[in-house]
Amino acid sequence: MEKFAIVVSEQDPASLNILEKINAIGFPEWGALYKFKEDIINFDFNKVAEEKVICLSRHKSEAGTKSLTIHHLGNFGPDASVGGEPKKLCGTLPQIGANYLRALAKKNEESGLVKDGFVVCMEVTHHGPFSEKSCLFIEIGSSEKDWDNELAGNIIAETILEETLKSDGRVVGKKDKVVIGLGGGHYAPDFTKLVLRQPYAFGHICPKYALDNLNEDTFAQMISKSGAEEIVLDWKGLKEWKDKVTELCKKTSLPVVRVQNLLGY
Repeated sequence: MEKFAIVVSEQDPASLNILEKINAIGFPEWGALYKFKEDIINFDFNKVAEEKVICLSRHKSEAGTKSLTIHHLGNFGPDASVGGEPKKLCGTLPQIGANYLRALAKKNEESGLVKDGFVVCMEVTHHGPFSEKSCLFIEIGSSEKDWDNELAGNIIAETILEETLKSDGRVVGKKDKVVIGLGGGHYAPDFTKLVLRQPYAFGHICPKYALDNLNEDTFAQMISKSGAEEIVLDWKGLKEWKDKVTELCKKTSLPVVRVQNLLGY
């Protein structure tokens, strides 16, 4: 059986909340637990033996929106102040991310957590730590009260235990197509909708605010480290970077589609 690392920070209340709920249900045979004292964005992946890593984390936002989120890791530009390395992206887990996102959305509704104001979304690629391993963050946001929310922790625990080993998606009976995304805001609303409604699984996503730093190398990393079969553009969300992104896409052999067209906008 393939093993997955489950990484927890002892100084992160959301991380500990989720782990507590996993242990209450039953820690999985496929999991290897790593507990670190440092913040999860700064831990050393070299201490992890497994090649696939699930990180349990809190999410912070200025808006303070209650949320259940997933995202991949990396820095498109020179700033590595929140972990990782400049201009380097981690490996990804697109199918697991899609599985998680769909399960979180369903459980958020069915459990009634949505009535408390919780939303489910897929964030764009950001922060560290860096590794060539395949990594995924799953998070509770966005305040101390939310990080300790028992139901939110249980929903994420159930999602991890139920969805990690599923090999393909279950949208309209088709296997998910692995893609990368370009454009739009940090919470990738249209890309999130696409995963929930159609058979797509996202690896790396570069938002509008990072397109200034996107170059041929980081673009190539997006594709190779996601195993992308297609490129999905938030065309409206590219703003002034449409020409730059179009030229980068022309240098690949991958199909390019617009998320607005896929969603029927």
